[in-house]
Amino acid sequence: MLRKALILGALVTYISCQRFNEFHFADPFAESWNWHSRHNLFPQERDIEEVTERDREPLGPNYEDPIQSGTDEKPILQPKPQKPSYNPSVIPGGVVDVEAGVGPSPFPSGFPAPPEFSFSSFGGGQYPGGGGGLLGLGGFFGSLSEAKPWWKGPNVCIEREESADDDDDEDDVTVEDPLESKKNETETQTEKVPNFFSTAISLSNCRQSANKYECVTKINNHGVVKTFTVRYKCCYGFLRTKGTSGCEKQLELKPLLDTINDLDAKVFRSLIQTTGLEDTFKDGNYTVFVPTDTALNEFNEKMLELNNVDLRGDAKNALSNNDLVLSHAVAGFIDLTDYANEDIIYSENKNSSIRINTYPTQNYEKMVTVNCARITKPNNLASNGIAHLIEGVAVPATQSIQDIIKEHKKLSNLRQVLESTDSFKNLRDNGHYTIFAPTDEAFDKLTPAVKQKLLRGDSCAVSILKHHVTAHTVCSAAINGNVTTHNIEGEILNLERTSDDQLILEEKAKITEADVIATNGVIHLIDTILIPDSALHINAALKNENLTKFNDLIEQAGFTEDIDNLNNATVFAPSNEAFEDPKVAKLLDEIKGDREKLRDLILYHTLPGQLQSCDMNNNAVLKTNDHDKELRLNLYSTLPLFTNVINRATINCARITGFDEKACGSVIHEVDKVLLPPSQNILDLIRDDPKYTTLSSIIKDTEVEKILQLNNRSVTFLAPTDETFAAIDEADLKTLKEDKEKANAVLKNHILTEVLCCSGVGPQSWGFSTLVPTLSRQHHQVGRTGSHQIRIGRAVVTSCDNLATNGVVHTVNKVLFPQRPTSPSFGGFFLFDI
Repeated sequence: MLRKALILGALVTYISCQRFNEFHFADPFAESWNWHSRHNLFPQERDIEEVTERDREPLGPNYEDPIQSGTDEKPILQPKPQKPSYNPSVIPGGVVDVEAGVGPSPFPSGFPAPPEFSFSSFGGGQYPGGGGGLLGLGGFFGSLSEAKPWWKGPNVCIEREESADDDDDEDDVTVEDPLESKKNETETQTEKVPNFFSTAISLSNCRQSANKYECVTKINNHGVVKTFTVRYKCCYGFLRTKGTSGCEKQLELKPLLDTINDLDAKVFRSLIQTTGLEDTFKDGNYTVFVPTDTALNEFNEKMLELNNVDLRGDAKNALSNNDLVLSHAVAGFIDLTDYANEDIIYSENKNSSIRINTYPTQNYEKMVTVNCARITKPNNLASNGIAHLIEGVAVPATQSIQDIIKEHKKLSNLRQVLESTDSFKNLRDNGHYTIFAPTDEAFDKLTPAVKQKLLRGDSCAVSILKHHVTAHTVCSAAINGNVTTHNIEGEILNLERTSDDQLILEEKAKITEADVIATNGVIHLIDTILIPDSALHINAALKNENLTKFNDLIEQAGFTEDIDNLNNATVFAPSNEAFEDPKVAKLLDEIKGDREKLRDLILYHTLPGQLQSCDMNNNAVLKTNDHDKELRLNLYSTLPLFTNVINRATINCARITGFDEKACGSVIHEVDKVLLPPSQNILDLIRDDPKYTTLSSIIKDTEVEKILQLNNRSVTFLAPTDETFAAIDEADLKTLKEDKEKANAVLKNHILTEVLCCSGVGPQSWGFSTLVPTLSRQHHQVGRTGSHQIRIGRAVVTSCDNLATNGVVHTVNKVLFPQRPTSPSFGGFFLFDI
């Protein structure tokens, strides 16, 4: 009955609890806790269709698709090889959540669908490139003549990639420089020895979007794994149109500088001219992110105010006009539809990084930013490049978050906290973080005592730091109205843009300086430190959860500061109702003046280390902070139809009613009983209880007498009282007292081989039986009736959960004699004897 977990139980437990036992900044929904992990909140492309292997032509001998007759294979202009942070085929991570049911459109905000194109041309999800047609005929009965896929039509260019995968690095998907990839492939082939005892497997997966069709084939040839990618897309300067095959619409392409002129970006165009970069953009192929005139003027005013740089020529630091222009230029052709969230490209200004981010919006569109500057008019094609209009300045990223915090004059206190908690090391150079950074003025709002604790790296400092960090890039442009995101602890953060254009975090902190761009993310300066519930000290968390009587007990023992100083601990906190138990009230009355005994009782409710619900195992024995005295943890299923789904936990037979309340580096679980350490084994409990006199005499000199003294196993003993024995036949009672062999057989039928607490017994359900094994190798059916009586076999439990050091004792109202073997049963339905 007591199984650890089945798939559903493990899934429910895993979702409800993430393992954050070490301090790494990471997305909580990632498998491992690293700050650079990404949470996939929404898909990058909603217009992708999965295509089976039968829908594509087989690869040729060289793993290349054959060139179709009548179709010229046109070379596509290749951009400068870049090294994105991860493979664009991996679904990118989302950053800002919007209301349920609201998601991005297939085209980014400001990215109109190609002229005269709609998704209806795909025929509502028919064969890719099928050309559409009526749903009734094409969808249900198939077209009379199969249409030619669009990607086999004219003006479709083909890209091919080949890579060798090392088994050890199969899960690490990256895109490398083509020259390096070729070199690495050669090295891999010489080092990798084929395993001719393994099988040869080929798997293909094809998908298509509005203007691209891609097939990825992975071949494992006797242990040598290679991946071949064939990608079809409209050749540069061509677009698809509705109802046609291939890409028939040809655009009129102008030189790049003329295209920038058409965007009416006069200030930026003037900067190109005054810096002498016109010839550069005439002679080469470049992608330029073009700031609007308004954006550049506002940037200039801001820089003058900060005494940083004057775009009109009075440069006060390294960011000259020349560097500013080159910071917006990338060699090659950067089509934004080929890039995903958190991808990195590199500018012509000393190879400074440009981060691409994609966000959903509330109007079913998609917003794209570069270094947090929103793109308003993308993919303006030119004969020698592409221009994207942005409503901001893409400030070059030249420093990491760590370096910016260390040098920023307003963040000296934050720097001290990160140093005292040794947290700088958790910010990885290849990550993508958002830091909501409290300024020194924000620290000054704290009381002196709290501020000093944070600066010293108090245990709560780590929890507070985590609350201010996300494992994805949140640009201010993505904050429109009310939006939400999550921090590395998995906690929701609410962000709001007010009517007067102020940015507010958690209705408490104002973002005073937004979008400080770093090579591994972005920093927003805030004017108030956020103290989450998870950063409260244990006593404050107990009060917050209305566990006031346990908190009063801690104060009565003079143990408040000691409990608050616990770090990385687990607390089982009894509910207020648990203190109403007469047995507990009597004990507390006896020891109320003895602080040492009160402290021992409190420490018996605590464990070293965080034990979260996802780490719990059945029948685990846990050592407490009370001189290593032990607690026993048990897991149960009380669901009749899902007996393998763990849905209940007990600690010393006290039901755990509240799980995983975080408190300053520790975790709190609420229990429905005060935990009292047992002091006797099962045999001693029976001998010392006057209602078990007859039972004690029957046990004497039997094998069971030794079993009930063992401390290396935990069992449940069903103990009939003297009154119960008096109700059985006198001859049977006499036999039990005199025949030790028969007494032993009957007694073993009262020993359950597992610890069964009353809280672990679920309701009885017709047709479904819950059986527990006994030491006599028989089984008892257990269940809770409608009147909440607990039945075990034919007996009713009259007294529950008398704890012993080696198990638990339940008082029952019947003697459970062994039964004659019956026909097998299945799920409560019995087979009749033949």
